Formats: sequence, structure tokens, C-alpha cells
Amino acid sequence: MKPIRTAALAIIWGLTLTGPLAADAIRFGSVADFEPYNYLDDEGVLQGFEADLAALICTRATLNCEWSLAPWEDMITELLQNEFDVIMTGMQITPARDVYVDFTQEYFPADPSAFLALTGALYPSPGSVVGAQNDTLQAEYVTDNGWSLSSYTAPEYAVEALISHEISAFVADQAYLQSIVASNPGVFQLVAQDVVIGGGVGLGVRESSPSLLAALDGAIAGLKADGTLDTLIGAWFDGRDPNYRSAQ
Repeated sequence: MKPIRTAALAIIWGLTLTGPLAADAIRFGSVADFEPYNYLDDEGVLQGFEADLAALICTRATLNCEWSLAPWEDMITELLQNEFDVIMTGMQITPARDVYVDFTQEYFPADPSAFLALTGALYPSPGSVVGAQNDTLQAEYVTDNGWSLSSYTAPEYAVEALISHEISAFVADQAYLQSIVASNPGVFQLVAQDVVIGGGVGLGVRESSPSLLAALDGAIAGLKADGTLDTLIGAWFDGRDPNYRSAQ
């Protein structure tokens, strides 16, 4: 796990922390390879919707924050082992995860999944081999619906398997797959869209950190109430408007 501490990021996250959480920096865990939620630019600086949102949350909550990287399948384990303090990497809130982790309210609504296939391919037939990332809701969805699951440690490996015809489709978050289609014109298509699996996306913290949970939750609530979160989602997700502000 490698902390991202470039000069640019240090400026963004160089915030004053006051109150009971002031002893140390709050470490946010991310996979940093899940565009548009999170990714590294050419200079190794974390970018994306979650990078921008985390800066706003930490400003609102007066937290001094930094990023650390970890593999997706190790996120909950490393949180519980105190490798970082907050999971922020497109993790959907589910009852199974809630057993181990306390979640804030959602900061992104239940995001639809989609099926990525090569251009000209059809929706996978029963018994087809369908790919998904390890330990995701999409992997459970594949097996629950009768396809043969081929699982991968990172989404790019599933895309490679699709290109080599090892799998007939790859199931993942729709926004992520749309960016792949847009970046590879004529190569890929979505053969199914708006497949809702699981709940919204939230920040995960240890059950032993109720003060941190409350601070983060309060910041998210404020960003919803004044419309800031709606605006940020619209900027990163092609004009999408969850309308959190009117829901308050």
C-alpha cells in the first residue's frame, strides 16, 4: 500500500483539524484505478469524483486527510487492521459489508451496472462465461443468474479476457464501462444497461470510530443540503442529477 503524497495533493489536503479527531491525519483508502470514481493521473496524483468529493468532505468536517492505496479485495481487511481509517472507493452499502464496517449515508445513489461485450456480440446466453471483479456484487450477480463466473483481481484483466474471447461479457459499474466504450470506439458495446445491483455508495469506517463516522456523515449531509453534491455528480457523471437537495 503506497501513500500518495505529491506536492499538489498535499496542498489540497493540508487542512486544519480541530476537536477530538485532531491527533493524526485521517487516511482514506482507495484502489485508484476505477475511473471516473478514482484514478491516478500521469503525475501520480489521485483524480476523479471521489478525490474531489473527499476534499470537500474533509474541508467541511475540518479533517486533515491523506490517501493510501490498497487492492479492492483487501479493502475491508486493511481497514480493520488500521492500515487506513476510511474506505472511499466506490463501495456499495450492503448488509453483508455492514456486518464488519459502519457506513455513512450514501454519497452516490445506487449505481446501475452494465454488461460490456465486443461490438456485434449478443447478451450472454445461459451457461456463458461472464467476467466480474473479485468480491463484488456483480460477481454474486453472475453466479446467482446461472452464468459461469470468471473472476479477476482488477477490471483491466477482465477487459483483456474479453478481447481474447475468454469471456462473453464483463459486468461492472455502468459509468466505468461507458468510459471504456467511449475510449475505444468500435471495439466495445454495452449489451445490457441499467442493471441495479445493491444499494448506494458510502464511506466505510471501523465500528470503533463513531466520532469519525459522525463527522463524515455530517459533512455529506451538508453537501447534499446545499446542492454541492448534486453539482459534483453532474460534473463527473455526464449531467446525472440525483436531486439530493430536493430530497432533504
